[in-house]
Amino acid sequence: MNETAERGAKGKSWRGWATGIAAGALAVAALVAAVWMRGEARRGPTVIRPSVEAPVGADPLASLPETDRQRLIRPGLDRPATFKRVFMGRPEALCAELTGIGVPMSDWRPDPLVPGAWFCASDLVAIGAPGADGRSSSLFVNLRGLDKEGLGSVRIKLNGDNPRTAPLAKAALLRVLEAVGARYGWPLPDALRWAVERGQPLRLVEHGVDMKVLPEDPRLFDDAANVRRLNVILDFPTVDLLAPAELFAPFAWERGRRQRGPRPQVAPFAVPTGQAPETQEPVTEAE
Repeated sequence: MNETAERGAKGKSWRGWATGIAAGALAVAALVAAVWMRGEARRGPTVIRPSVEAPVGADPLASLPETDRQRLIRPGLDRPATFKRVFMGRPEALCAELTGIGVPMSDWRPDPLVPGAWFCASDLVAIGAPGADGRSSSLFVNLRGLDKEGLGSVRIKLNGDNPRTAPLAKAALLRVLEAVGARYGWPLPDALRWAVERGQPLRLVEHGVDMKVLPEDPRLFDDAANVRRLNVILDFPTVDLLAPAELFAPFAWERGRRQRGPRPQVAPFAVPTGQAPETQEPVTEAE
């Protein structure tokens, strides 16, 4: 009996302690909440103010000439360019080479009709024996350039007036194209060769070279159905990989602000004793 009474007294004591701790925690929480609410009441309601954008300044380019201003703000590149094949050899050597493969060409000379341009051309070259009607297949070649040093276009006309010798004329045409391709160091495109051999139309652009095969309508010349005439045209691009010097000139508002002074002295390149400078063959063709 005494042991049971003692255990009951201890349980009541622990319950009293737990109740006291919980009551104390609630009192502390209530006090903290009261202090926080009192502080919020003193500060008043929270006001969210809209953000104020900074004033936009004056256009710093407004005083520039319109041409300079547009040059600075335009989104595109100054001189966008793509890789192109450009003939940098001697056109007169190509004219002589075509003469050597059986298509007699004139000298490379100024064009009397286009100031500054140069050209060489063949006569109408008969290919093979004439047919029963006396007509022969033939070839005509014309090379042109915008100046003495550059080849701008190759134009070849094939007339297959004798269908029996027309394949010989096509073979001669392909030899001319191969000679031009050899000057560039690139093989004749298979698509171009295929179009010439079959007399099919073609438009092909490769590395900037515009190649066209244009068959003519037999009805234009009252030709027989088996007579074929072809025009083959190669148009080479002009050099646009080098920006013109005026792009590097200062703007009008930059002139006068450049620092002027003596140019730095650059020591000449010295070849070590006993070592000869390397020699390099001149480049006559480039891409």
